Amino acid sequence: MARRRQFRFLTTLGIGAAALALTFTGIAPATATASQTKTQSKVTDYVNLGDSYSAGFGSGILTQNPMMPSGCLQGSGPTHVTALDARPRVNLTANAACAGLTTAQIAGTVPLLTPYLAGAELVTLTLGANDLDIRGLVTACSTLGSDAACDGALRLGNLAIPTIGASAHQTLRTLDAATRGKILVLGYPRLFTTSNGDEQLISAKRAKQLNRLGDALNLAIKNATKRTSAKFVSVTGAFNNHGLGANKPWIYFNQVDLADPSNLHPTTDGYLKGYYPAVKHHL
Repeated sequence: MARRRQFRFLTTLGIGAAALALTFTGIAPATATASQTKTQSKVTDYVNLGDSYSAGFGSGILTQNPMMPSGCLQGSGPTHVTALDARPRVNLTANAACAGLTTAQIAGTVPLLTPYLAGAELVTLTLGANDLDIRGLVTACSTLGSDAACDGALRLGNLAIPTIGASAHQTLRTLDAATRGKILVLGYPRLFTTSNGDEQLISAKRAKQLNRLGDALNLAIKNATKRTSAKFVSVTGAFNNHGLGANKPWIYFNQVDLADPSNLHPTTDGYLKGYYPAVKHHL
């Protein structure tokens, strides 16, 4: 296992909810004709928000999100979001996803997206992973850490799950009140495939423990959709045998640069073959 650098799961950009001042400008449309109104009624307006899994880290290069303040990055490559936008009669009206956002910070973006959410028929997001110190967990459980550090980090991570679930629920209630559209809350894949045994960077035992913590996070997010109109969409099955350690992984990992901010995010295949079919199934 590499000894000099750390894994990175999600890039924390340090963007507080108070700093998320979106600026939306536009020109009021002219009065539509009857045929234009009929055509427009067939279009599904789509809003995407959330963390770096919604922002497409791992596909393409990182670029500034034009809707967000400086420092909010998105992947430039194909993802489930671009694939949905490319569908006939689907119109991505707002893409406000940004790496580093916690559940509470995502809730803070909702009022700023009100003009878009009010007319949206479809909303997608990922949330919850930034509320855990995943980077610290993975580091502690790698060969850079120790058994004591890993056990302690896993214990604290599991203790945090109920609080994360409660915060995610509050965010989804806020989002639910802002839109009548279909809300699809996408889960996270298991990062590791352990069937091939120990890897250079992590043992199969520790990888399984991290996967179980990820499963607990997904369950908490799924439960957070209860008493809201949101629907949880699992991608666990889609990513089976495609985690790190698999013959054909769908998780990005740059072995040359362990500090690559896209590490431990889906690859383009992960987004298009894992996330997109899962979302499409619920349209």
